[in-house]
Amino acid sequence: MELIKKIATILLTGAVGLGVVVGAISWFQMPAEDRSAILGSVWRALAWLGIVLILPWATYFVTTWVSKRESNLAGAVLVAGYTLVGGLILAWLFDFSIHGTTAIVLVILGILIALAYNLLVCDWIAEKLG
Repeated sequence: MELIKKIATILLTGAVGLGVVVGAISWFQMPAEDRSAILGSVWRALAWLGIVLILPWATYFVTTWVSKRESNLAGAVLVAGYTLVGGLILAWLFDFSIHGTTAIVLVILGILIALAYNLLVCDWIAEKLG
């Protein structure tokens, strides 16, 4: 078993190393406009992630108020509202132009992750602070 772990570690390390080398070569051979577009998209995505992470905490008083109503519908509307706001901000950051299958899949994945995060955070806030 130890031999299999060592071989898997070596193969995985080699694959990651090869990926880094290929990525670095591709990055430096890429035209400046493409690099700029990629960096712009990364910064917008990170800004959106920051907003999604902070929004439920910045408005914790809304969650505590909703939790006092003891209504599952109110909680679901709150989580859906946070997720909708996050989705609209994401679309706005990318100028409401999300083209291509990969972009659409990434947006859907991001919104689903935001939904799960909002659900967990709102539940925690309602339980601990509400």
